[in-house]
Amino acid sequence: MTQQLPHPDDLSDAELAEQAHAWRRLALRGDRSARAPAHAYETALRERVRASMAAELIASASAAAPEPKRPWWRRWWPLSAEQRVTS
Repeated sequence: MTQQLPHPDDLSDAELAEQAHAWRRLALRGDRSARAPAHAYETALRERVRASMAAELIASASAAAPEPKRPWWRRWWPLSAEQRVTS
């Protein structure tokens, strides 16, 4: 009788990581039937990590103030007196 595996969407992040680790450990010990579940759980875990990292990047980018745009020719134009740094 085949055991029903939990779907990755039904697991929390910690449970998903544990399932992926356990199945990969079995696959590395030579259990050929553990390869597919290990791959499926690892793929789901990577997708979750990418999605959460993308959400963090989007949130941090929207919170940061945009830099003011300088005209392209300002790079070669001399600095004004208040912009010059004297040491």
